[in-house]
Amino acid sequence: MTSTTQAWAWHHTGISVLDLNQSLAFYSKTFGFEPVFEAMDMSDLIQQLTGVPGLRADLVQCKSELSDQILELIKFRNIPSTVSELLPINPGRTHNCFLVEDLDAAIEKVELAGGQLMGSVTEFSEGKAAYLSDGAGNAFELEQVQQGLVH
Repeated sequence: MTSTTQAWAWHHTGISVLDLNQSLAFYSKTFGFEPVFEAMDMSDLIQQLTGVPGLRADLVQCKSELSDQILELIKFRNIPSTVSELLPINPGRTHNCFLVEDLDAAIEKVELAGGQLMGSVTEFSEGKAAYLSDGAGNAFELEQVQQGLVH
């Protein structure tokens, strides 16, 4: 069965954490994950992606010999008490990220299937991305990247 979003890869699994350094040390020691990308003190882009004014985040993407899957650890700060519980920003919440070639078309397919866009489509250096909900309380991310250009 072909996906209606034309997703071509499962890129990463993100975990929102209480303490980034403690989590990084744990996953490094127990599963061999080592950092491959870091973005510290994100503000404007993370606010646009989530739709949460004032939000800040520190992010580390890690790889292990266990899998080609990337583990993304994110420490969010300035989370308002009124934020939607669907957003994957409170500690313990997770999201999976799937790569697509046409983000707008993929979002349209998700919405037709009962999902919804959370925040806004955001332009990062590697491409556009968006957080979405599957309509059942689970968050995921879609990232527009052409095949062969994965970071």
